[in-house]
Amino acid sequence: MSSVRDDLTQNRYRSGEAARLAKMPVTTLRIWERRYGVVAPPKTESGQRLYSEDDVRRLSLLKGLVQRGRPIGTIAKLDRAQLEQLAQGRSDREFARLASGSAPLTVGLTLAVVGEPLVLRLDEEDVDPAKAGLVNVTRFASLDEATSHIAIEPADLLLITATSLHEDVASQILSLGETCQAKAIAVIYGFGTGRAIEMLRLSGARLYREPDSRIELRHVLEELVRTAQDWGVASQDGLWLRAARRFDDRTLNEMVARSSTIACECPRHLAELIMKLSTFEKYSDECGSRSVEDALLHRNLGDVANRALAMFESALACIAQEEGLL
Repeated sequence: MSSVRDDLTQNRYRSGEAARLAKMPVTTLRIWERRYGVVAPPKTESGQRLYSEDDVRRLSLLKGLVQRGRPIGTIAKLDRAQLEQLAQGRSDREFARLASGSAPLTVGLTLAVVGEPLVLRLDEEDVDPAKAGLVNVTRFASLDEATSHIAIEPADLLLITATSLHEDVASQILSLGETCQAKAIAVIYGFGTGRAIEMLRLSGARLYREPDSRIELRHVLEELVRTAQDWGVASQDGLWLRAARRFDDRTLNEMVARSSTIACECPRHLAELIMKLSTFEKYSDECGSRSVEDALLHRNLGDVANRALAMFESALACIAQEEGLL
């Protein structure tokens, strides 16, 4: 039997049953717990998590809001009352107040527009991105072109159009977002598979069907900017939660060679761990995925490796400072 009773006779559910009741993949539940701390169920002596009915209700609310376009990172820390208010149809402006109080619209953001039809439409319909708070707009005809240039010309926001949205396209979009550390992503699509759509939504992207008018297109831009603001309000780490490396492999090897504490092997061991974690992070990002759940699992592994890498680099920086290597 998948549920047990605690001393208060309240139903408690193991992770598989809790995920099923919340109508979400168990892998997504685990990622949301590790990455966003959406619930904190108690554990048995054997380490098995036991979810309450309140936990299941909270997960159901979160899943429903994500399916309606709310990025999980912007709502993960809200309490149940706030989640229920959002589920009842609160506006974006009301949501910003719920999250942290009123805040002005973020300005000074850069935007990359990807997809020739969308690039042409912005020009033909004379949509002015500056009115949405954008200071610079870069245009790319395709995802491939954007991928090859985005590292040189990074962008805060990505506005992407895709006629056919499949899992490989969704993966390329998310990879592009990680490369430029985008604060928010909006995808306009014609047709899409359920798995591709779920992959993007659970990763925080906003999805739209083709806008019918210039007004609707301008609204998409404004929502994209608001999403970037929401991420800044709700999470200090932004959308991707990835830190850039402080030391490349060459620098690490030079620091180890210059280390004057002959009897201490700490610098060398730390450098080796950092290089291995960096390799594992890259491996996780490039590892093939057979499903949406598999892709989310690999993404979480990459996130965990990145956080560990950042911690070890901080430790090495302290040692390097002490030995005068920096």
